Amino acid sequence: MRRVLASPYLALLLTAAIWGSLHPVGKLALRDVQPLQLILTRVIFAGLTVFILLALQGKAGELSRELRSRPGTMAVLGFLSFFGSSGASMSALALLPASVSSLLSNVSPLFVALGVIAIERRRTPPGVILGVVIGFAGLVVVVLGEDAPGVGSMALQPVGVGLALLGSLSWALYIGASRRAMAKGHPLAVVAASSLFGGLPWALLALADGAFLELFRLPPMVWALLLYTGIVGTGLTYGLWTAALRRLSAASVAVFQYAIPFFAVILAAVLLGERITMPLIVGGVGIIAGIAITQHAARSQSRRLGRDGASCRT
Repeated sequence: MRRVLASPYLALLLTAAIWGSLHPVGKLALRDVQPLQLILTRVIFAGLTVFILLALQGKAGELSRELRSRPGTMAVLGFLSFFGSSGASMSALALLPASVSSLLSNVSPLFVALGVIAIERRRTPPGVILGVVIGFAGLVVVVLGEDAPGVGSMALQPVGVGLALLGSLSWALYIGASRRAMAKGHPLAVVAASSLFGGLPWALLALADGAFLELFRLPPMVWALLLYTGIVGTGLTYGLWTAALRRLSAASVAVFQYAIPFFAVILAAVLLGERITMPLIVGGVGIIAGIAITQHAARSQSRRLGRDGASCRT
């Protein structure tokens, strides 16, 4: 572990592998729990883990500072991330194969690029447009590839597809909203504070539904899966990712996010016995290629304008 922490590249590779395992492991947990229970435990344990990481750095007071000084901002970020993005993606996981769910839940950079095209007035680089077209073409192949004649008869659950894409859209909005907030405060404190606001609605729903009390009746193996998704799959990996961002350029860090869907597809086949079909491969490569082209073009323009940035998907 010391070697991993000493090398930001090893830390990023480990992070990509763990994020890739999040949907397959979550799918295993959903055999015994409700989506609401998976979402709630993920948010709670992720928030607690991030707070512990913050405390180990001697920055625990930053959490109360964020809650006192910017409660509205933290509420918006929590709604977009832990409530909207995490909730939608984990709900989609109950309706889709883990490999497909992971791919569709990680197209947020394409939505970010669309937002840049729509909002910014200057001429959009051709590479960004090309990347968006290729990425969404890959998305269509994944969604319709198993049953090409039309959406009305597609093999995938339409509601699941919609929820996965909603999760990606929510994360894209979070990326835009969180940049300024994290620049003004400690990134881990912002995440911990937003987890409180994002987790509260799920806690209330679980209490009203009786799903919260049912958690205490789950066997240890199921709890191990839930703890993994929250502590390891979300909280710990966010700490590793932000630590790497402090030591490497955003461009170097962003490259590793392209590996996440590949880990997810392989682990879904190994752990769940899911088929790796040609439409999944072709569409997945298209999505990842589109994201890579889009981000490369955006970074090239940012360097010309003297800016740099990166985003991650948890």
